[in-house]
Amino acid sequence: MNADGIYISPVKGNENEIPNISISDYLLDKIKSHNLTDSDKPWVIDARTEVQVLFKDIEPLSKKIASGLARLGFKKDDILYFVTYETAQLYLVQMAVWRLGGAVRGCYQQEAPEEYARQLRETRSRFILIDPETEDRMKQAAQMVHWDISLLSFGDVQNAVSVETLLKDDGSAFPEKVEFDKDDVVIIPNTSGSTGLPKGVLHTHATYLALSYNRNALQTLLSVSFMTPMSNYAVGSFMLTASSIVYGATVIHLGKFVREQYIANLIKYKPGNCLMYPFVATWFARCDDLDQVDLSFLKMISCGGSVLDATTAELIVKKMPHVKVVQFYGMTETLAVANTEIMRAEDELDKKIVLTENEGEICVSCGKLNPYVQVKIIDEQTGENLGLRKKGLIHVKSPMIMKGYLSEHSREPVKKDIDNDGWFKTGDVGFFDEKGNIYILERVSFMFKYFMFIVSPTEIEVVLQEHPDVLQVGVVGVPHPESTSVARAFVVLKKGRTCSKEDLCQFVADRLPNYKHLHGGVVFVDSLPESRGNKLDRPALIKMVIEQGV
Repeated sequence: MNADGIYISPVKGNENEIPNISISDYLLDKIKSHNLTDSDKPWVIDARTEVQVLFKDIEPLSKKIASGLARLGFKKDDILYFVTYETAQLYLVQMAVWRLGGAVRGCYQQEAPEEYARQLRETRSRFILIDPETEDRMKQAAQMVHWDISLLSFGDVQNAVSVETLLKDDGSAFPEKVEFDKDDVVIIPNTSGSTGLPKGVLHTHATYLALSYNRNALQTLLSVSFMTPMSNYAVGSFMLTASSIVYGATVIHLGKFVREQYIANLIKYKPGNCLMYPFVATWFARCDDLDQVDLSFLKMISCGGSVLDATTAELIVKKMPHVKVVQFYGMTETLAVANTEIMRAEDELDKKIVLTENEGEICVSCGKLNPYVQVKIIDEQTGENLGLRKKGLIHVKSPMIMKGYLSEHSREPVKKDIDNDGWFKTGDVGFFDEKGNIYILERVSFMFKYFMFIVSPTEIEVVLQEHPDVLQVGVVGVPHPESTSVARAFVVLKKGRTCSKEDLCQFVADRLPNYKHLHGGVVFVDSLPESRGNKLDRPALIKMVIEQGV
């Protein structure tokens, strides 16, 4: 922390060293520097369809697609909107769009046509990429906007130009030169929509290049092959798949997390690293099948997206001592902020995870800040910068911060939550320790009040996950006329276990103060709902309470 109360990275970095070129030129240059122009090594694998794209195919095939798109009228500053399950050749199309000076925006495959139409009006997209599974909804959405739409498709879709056709283009319509500006938009990932409709986040050549050029941001994660359950429209998929070119790593996309297929895919593809959202990690750490399979090929498990509890982290380390648990922190709006592989302190080098105790709570660190990143911890009431171990709202400033949010009513980016000095208010609560490690505790929007007390649902979930019968759990605040809210737990029990609701309520009562007890009770469920971003969907749990009375 410096004299102004601002936390910075222990790794020195100068923003001026980031090259001023387009992201596509930078990535294509990396293919050459890695001698991958003739390599049969897979760049991206779609585990659902087993379609692969090889490193040697990135430049020539993206050029063919770009030429084909140019013939259809795609030009600089156009935005390709996609709703598809494909996760291999999709990224060739993305590269083609970048080479033409355009941008891409994707969306959840099960949205209503009205929401697709709203996003189309925001982006003013003239080109839509779909597949047979998303065809009906997207054609309905296209009829709701008042301009002509060109349809592209993976697979056979009536009145659409297939990607297969674009791949047969001779490349002659590829423009000789496309002018670019570092502030031109290249991707528009959606926020998860956990607090309302998904917002389109504008990222540029500059923000994306700051991420890709920063070796400390993703180098450890992509030093080996990487398996991810992230959706193809999520910011993490854009980050990993593009940045994997920088490190020559193979990315295996699952498309979504399917519990019954996850371990089978691990064994089939043998990745060196795999991404687990915390709710996936809680299941994985307690999965009885782990004792029956050989996962010696796995070198790392990377966790991000929300808070990982200490019990789960320690359980993974105990069951898989050969595996390094990598924690990272970032957001759609900020890209990469911190990770646990940046300059560990001497007394942390032999540890799989970095823990600390703060006000009686064991917290798991997300590591140290990336180069170029600055963070302030702000007291919500006074607005003052807070010191070590003081919990407050996290504000981030870096060259990876978004340009702003997309708006249907204005062409200017909406800089909501970005102040005049470039500080972004994340909505997360956290603190720093004496070694410069950051700890993320909870999103402010997930916290609730029990009388005058502020309750973090994650704290209660951490305790419940220590129970031997619990596989997964989600806690929410349920509206209550006297106390404002009461905590209710939705619990998935391990197969064959018969723990009672009363036992779980008592388990929490024995370990936490009264205001953190399960005054709203326990509900047993077969599975927990997932958000559009494949994370625990707390709003869906609250909706179940309101609509179904559970």
